[in-house]
Amino acid sequence: MKTPLTVLRLAYGLFKFEHQQIFFPFIIIVFINLVVLEILYFLPRYPLSIFFTPIISRIWGEEYLHYPMYMMLLPKLFYYSQIVIYLFLSSILSVVIVDMVADINNEKKVNFKTSLQKSLHGYIYIVLYSLISLLLFQVFDKAYGLLLHRAFQIHSTAGSHFWIKKFVFYTAPYAQLIYGIFVTASLIYIPVLIVLEKKKFLGALIGNFKVLFRSFWLTFTLVLVPTLFYLPILLMRDNIGSLTEMTSPEIKVLVIALSVFVVTGINICIVTATTTYYLYKRENLEGLISNKAIKVTATN
Repeated sequence: MKTPLTVLRLAYGLFKFEHQQIFFPFIIIVFINLVVLEILYFLPRYPLSIFFTPIISRIWGEEYLHYPMYMMLLPKLFYYSQIVIYLFLSSILSVVIVDMVADINNEKKVNFKTSLQKSLHGYIYIVLYSLISLLLFQVFDKAYGLLLHRAFQIHSTAGSHFWIKKFVFYTAPYAQLIYGIFVTASLIYIPVLIVLEKKKFLGALIGNFKVLFRSFWLTFTLVLVPTLFYLPILLMRDNIGSLTEMTSPEIKVLVIALSVFVVTGINICIVTATTTYYLYKRENLEGLISNKAIKVTATN
């Protein structure tokens, strides 16, 4: 299993009807996100408006309580809600996939409830991992924001500074995607080690970098390939103004709903692929140790 494509092919082969419970985390995460999206869509309406109207008007202004201005606020509200869902729910449900992949690898029957119970022992560590991933992403986001601010201050209309400015502006929509892939790849084995090796956070962090030491670019590719399916969503978000003019402000809701399906699918594919690769490496190491032990015993 020397190439990322081989790993991906084996990983995606696990999604079969006989392993149907492996789809449960995807279904639950998508369902909860869509329910939250629907609730947010109806916030300005009775009875939700009784509680949320004062909050929205105080923070963003009364004009954002009315159509179509509320449609501009909705993506931001959903982003904030996704942070909470990711930290406390999506993270642990995605990690359940790790135990399910291990069960399939060991030719055991896949059971969502059993895998969830086994994964909950490391819930605090999983939340900590998710929080650190989120904070690292925010650090990169802040740094890129400073770079954009600096680019705005460049007034050159020719030369190297002008082209640097153009490059920064044109790549802005994809910058988050790039450093998001880097952050994910850099920490991806932490939940695998917490669930499969029962490690605490610090041990999982050290083990994560040990795995990455000789396989960073392979791991990076395992994260990159599924993430490329998010590019159409980025293109739609980048042209949301034109789409709104051609249709209606509600198109933003459809784009958000579509992104829920795509992002959740990408995350689960990444976890499945990296878990498959980790299990392969562990089995090879165990086989190597076993062979050495047999040779030592035979020699003695």
